[in-house]
Amino acid sequence: MPRSLVLQLIALIMLVSSPHASVAAESFGPLNGQSFGAGDKLVVVFLHGDVSRGGPANYHEALMKVVAARAKGSTAIALLRPGYENGQGLKSPGTNHDRRDQYTRKNNDLVAQTLQSIRDSYPDAKLIVAGHSGGAAQLGAIIGRYPGLVDTALLVACPCDIRKWRAKHRPFPRSEKESAIKFAGKISPETRLIAMTGEADKVTWPALAEAYVAKARKNGVDATFMQVSGAGHWDRQLEGTFLRVLLKETR
Repeated sequence: MPRSLVLQLIALIMLVSSPHASVAAESFGPLNGQSFGAGDKLVVVFLHGDVSRGGPANYHEALMKVVAARAKGSTAIALLRPGYENGQGLKSPGTNHDRRDQYTRKNNDLVAQTLQSIRDSYPDAKLIVAGHSGGAAQLGAIIGRYPGLVDTALLVACPCDIRKWRAKHRPFPRSEKESAIKFAGKISPETRLIAMTGEADKVTWPALAEAYVAKARKNGVDATFMQVSGAGHWDRQLEGTFLRVLLKETR
């Protein structure tokens, strides 16, 4: 990431971390999370990754603070996926089976119901939903199973084909029934789809999301795949590109 962009991010995070920033811990339907900003023209939701090594799922909160500060008229939500907590006493109901199999139909339904609740609460707003890694895997399935629910979906480092992903990561028993690629042909043409993966990502390599995007495009979806040069699974290069693309979509 360019040094100038890093400095801008640091300054923005310091700004929105002030006591005057609009921050709230909320229930958005079945699931919980942190919201930043109070706009009603645009809602941005971020679904974090699996955080497989343990610990709280809260790395996406800082990014949503930046989005709320930069995107005029927006509310940005750092959502907690089923069974996850943020280390500050906030936890979403449901189970992630000790972070071994999060991509179940029940969990995807909980996320979808929460997104529908958010849309109902902001009926005139554009709904942008981003997901990283495991969050992207769930989002990729949801936009196919619930066509038209999301206006723009941004999938970052998506293991969109669970069967192929498991062939390389055999210790992880993720279910293939809700594999995102199975639902790529059912995405509404009204949903804009952007997927990006780091060129050097050894966890969810680019071909997994690229094949998903290609299948969606065959069915008339405005879908784009980006391979981020030199980026890994989640580092400054990938984070910076993601934020730049996301903010462009908020305009």
